[in-house]
Amino acid sequence: MKKAMVFGLLWIVLVSGAAAAVVPPQEVVQNTSARMLSALRQNYAALKQDASSIYGMVDQIVLPNFDFELMSRWVLGRAWQQATPEQRRRFSEEFRTLLVRTYAKALLEYANEEVRVLPQPAADGNEATVRTEVRVRTGPPIQINYSMHLGNEAWKVYDVTVDGVSLVTNYRGTFASQTRASGLDAVIADLQRRNAQAGR
Repeated sequence: MKKAMVFGLLWIVLVSGAAAAVVPPQEVVQNTSARMLSALRQNYAALKQDASSIYGMVDQIVLPNFDFELMSRWVLGRAWQQATPEQRRRFSEEFRTLLVRTYAKALLEYANEEVRVLPQPAADGNEATVRTEVRVRTGPPIQINYSMHLGNEAWKVYDVTVDGVSLVTNYRGTFASQTRASGLDAVIADLQRRNAQAGR
């Protein structure tokens, strides 16, 4: 399930840069999935030699198109409301780095998979859920839903649900128990330590 969640988070690569018109969320997912597949395949040999080089690819292409402030707010829940602006900033930065460090290498396992955007109604208002299916070599297809919202003239992801398991809910349970036990500063320090170790 963790690998599926990894794939679910990182497979949604949204179009970067300004656009004259807002690209519908379904079209964004479909077009840019092909873009990411192409990038992975073209750089596969180099990435196998130096997997850390994928960090920059993920950070540059993928993560700027996620709403990390909203994700961090929902992941922390009540702790976000009680946190200082500095604590919020530090947590958001470390949470972002955690996702890059932990999940980037998993993309290499899915370079040859097929992503299919399932039929769905057009987005209504500022919220949309894009349903996709990932066809893997063995086992049943992975069902992935992307919760997106429209803000600042672009659709951004704020949650990913893989086979019924929400990324935000999953992390929220983990951080909530840690925050209750040790406090938010300890949670941030632990994230910093884990990120530093992963970067060595």
